Amino acid sequence: MFTNPSNPCPICGTPAAKVWDSGGGPNVECGRCGKFKVGRLALHEISLWTAAQRANLSGWIREHQGCEIVVSDVPNLTMLRAPPVGEKADRVLFHLSKQCPKAGTRIDVGILLPSMSVFDESNEPTHTLPNDGQLLAIAWSQDADELRFILDDYLVTETGFLKREESGLYKITPKGWGHLASLEARNPQSQQSFIAMWFDEQVNEAWKAIDQGIREAGYTPLRIDQKQHNNEITDEMLAEIRKSRFLVADLTGHRNGVYYEAGFAKGLGIGVVWLCRKDELANAHFDVNHFPVIVWAADKLPELTTALKNRIEATIGRGPTASA
Repeated sequence: MFTNPSNPCPICGTPAAKVWDSGGGPNVECGRCGKFKVGRLALHEISLWTAAQRANLSGWIREHQGCEIVVSDVPNLTMLRAPPVGEKADRVLFHLSKQCPKAGTRIDVGILLPSMSVFDESNEPTHTLPNDGQLLAIAWSQDADELRFILDDYLVTETGFLKREESGLYKITPKGWGHLASLEARNPQSQQSFIAMWFDEQVNEAWKAIDQGIREAGYTPLRIDQKQHNNEITDEMLAEIRKSRFLVADLTGHRNGVYYEAGFAKGLGIGVVWLCRKDELANAHFDVNHFPVIVWAADKLPELTTALKNRIEATIGRGPTASA
């Protein structure tokens, strides 16, 4: 394995990324983007992109850790759209709250530094959290100036979700914690569940089992290809995810779109229930390994229906149309 710690990341340009070639194209461990692999032909196409397109791809990779980008993915990735400022800010606030879950914690956000420090009430650092520029990708920001705008102009001044003290340390305010609580319970009145899965005949019977499990839990399932509409499908899909109480993501086939839709939902604070066919589980991206995945088999679909119903009721709650 050839590793050059002085190489810049081929996507975002962050210096001192670990880059090595295991055949077919570089593997990368970048402080900003994270871990990924990109094929040589894909990399050639991406090298022609604008800075804004690369920043969007960096944000997408951060949400799809361990992904492999091949040339056939490039047309779809070219069309990635940066989230609105409010969604970028929510991603930043959510990340800070997960890294620093203790209320009142003061955080030194080292935007251009290799670490993010956390301080206790005596101003002594309690521990150091890895950053290496990852907050730039989490916020889908093009540069540090945009991230500073999100932190200071938006989260501090406009919304009051963060407070910046004279020392320069940030703290999530009570208003910020309240906003995070609302994100965790997004769309509490919605009866809709969005299904993100592979549109292929191999999983048609599984889709019927998933549909039934959602209905038995008391919710209304929606798969975007089953809906009649006149809008551009990506816009329609994102709009329906926003309106949903939760999302069911079946990883079978490992379609980039499924990972994207699940990441979009989680970025909005919408709950995700993960599924995967047993023979496909080993190929799941490792960044979902810490989530509980319902593993199903093609010859045991009634068990999938029951397991999904139980998981929804345990994590989301029984829906309004659930039978007694």
